[in-house]
Amino acid sequence: MLKSHMIDSEVYKDLYGTDKIRSIFTDQSMVQKWIDFEKALAKIEAQYGVIPKEASDEIQRKGKIEHFNLQEICKDIVFTSHPLVPFIKQYQNLCEENYGEYIHYGATTQDVIDTAFILQLKEAYEVIVDQTEKFIEVLTISTRKYSDTIMAGRTHGQHALPITLGYKMACWLAEMKRNYTRLKEIEDRVFIGQFSGAAGTLASLGPDAMMLREALIKELDLNVPIITWHTNRDNIAELANTYSLIAGAIGKIANEIINLQRTELREIEEGFQDGKIGSSTMPHKRNPMVCEYIVGLSRLVRMQVPLIHDSLVQEHERDMGLWLVELEVMPEMSIYISKMLYDMTNIIENLRVYENQMRENIDITKGLILSEKLMFELSTFIGKQTAHEVVYKACMRSYENNTSLSQEIMLEDQVNKILSKDKVDEILNPMNYLGLCKQFTQNVLDSEEKYAICKN
Repeated sequence: MLKSHMIDSEVYKDLYGTDKIRSIFTDQSMVQKWIDFEKALAKIEAQYGVIPKEASDEIQRKGKIEHFNLQEICKDIVFTSHPLVPFIKQYQNLCEENYGEYIHYGATTQDVIDTAFILQLKEAYEVIVDQTEKFIEVLTISTRKYSDTIMAGRTHGQHALPITLGYKMACWLAEMKRNYTRLKEIEDRVFIGQFSGAAGTLASLGPDAMMLREALIKELDLNVPIITWHTNRDNIAELANTYSLIAGAIGKIANEIINLQRTELREIEEGFQDGKIGSSTMPHKRNPMVCEYIVGLSRLVRMQVPLIHDSLVQEHERDMGLWLVELEVMPEMSIYISKMLYDMTNIIENLRVYENQMRENIDITKGLILSEKLMFELSTFIGKQTAHEVVYKACMRSYENNTSLSQEIMLEDQVNKILSKDKVDEILNPMNYLGLCKQFTQNVLDSEEKYAICKN
């Protein structure tokens, strides 16, 4: 079989997804869920006396994926230009005693395709929720482990103030906990069944239609919507939005690891094992390859959101042209997100942290990273604005002369009269200026209440 998409490529597929998540979106899985819908519909309709029980029994017996010829379904879909009728016809022909006439009774094509699609998305969602929980657990362990590991905080790509690696990770952890909460909060709105008939009114099924509809959707273990959503696609868009936020968070973490692994910094490193190759021509390279893959997948997920949002604008009571977008984009997003979570969990579990290098890097600027602390210490004697001017001049000389801030600040008469060299050195000790890093980190580690409620 020809395979032209990276997700299914025999060469590259495992860079884009895993077998577990891919299997949810195979043709076999999709058609099986079409079958599940038709079997559930027949079962409920037999209970309500809409179709004979014998017909339902036969539909249940023949409703197995191994009875269907997917190649024939594909060929006939192309011939008829209809996305479901060839399947219904084949199902009908499988049934004996003419009971196939009762398949799909009162349903419309979109009822089957939408509900089967939601069942696939729900199955993938459950995998993604489990993976998110695992990632949060791993990230929590690392946040706690490195809560006192000092490093340079950076703004605009430059040294700013000292922070801890635990604090940096706690920022990631807080975002992922929020994303987990979002995942759980949308569950009831997103995973809703569809059974509404030709124009959404279920006119063909008479006075029992509403009860029959509710029973069918509950039989499929989905939530019952208050009204037809044939052209209301906000539920799927909300799932895409949430996946995009997760992709952004994980992509940011991967990108940060890439930056901190730069040769000039070498503060942390994506887990390395012998045999991992960074370059085909430069044997010395230890590149953050998996993080780079994650950044790429993050882009693929986030850039799909506009396509899903485009599907929000539909016409009248049916607009089939936009199904194609959802059926293509949402499986891709699900597969990519799952792969990102899988890889990032492994990366954080096996992250190499070079604490000595972090400490050395803080001293690269010879005390400049503590200029704010020095300014505020001086402000109690000479005022904040004056202190800023004095420290600024000393800092600029330090830059230009490649000298220490301690040396330059002691040349200022407004300083050497009030502060000793030892006092300045104490002020410029980065361990004494971590602010609320430890408290903020602990806040995140302690923020279990809402996360636990969602988890349970």
